[in-house]
Amino acid sequence: MTSILIVEDESSFSEALSFLLGKEGYEVNIAETGTEAIKKFNENGADLVLLDLMIPEVSGVEVCKAIRATSQVPIIMLTAKDSE
Repeated sequence: MTSILIVEDESSFSEALSFLLGKEGYEVNIAETGTEAIKKFNENGADLVLLDLMIPEVSGVEVCKAIRATSQVPIIMLTAKDSE
């Protein structure tokens, strides 16, 4: 089964995504902080990461760097920012 790690601190957004993706047959894990995201990825891995850039503790950019240090898993960045 394809697993997706959602990294998002806004629970209304992450729960909606999790529900919809779960209905489509994906296994979904949610992390609300950067620290939690790195821990969950290292423990469980993922086939895809949906990553908010503005999350508490460790920024989404740093989470991306930590994941990239060990994996080439696809990462889709979700953000309200309007620049790179």
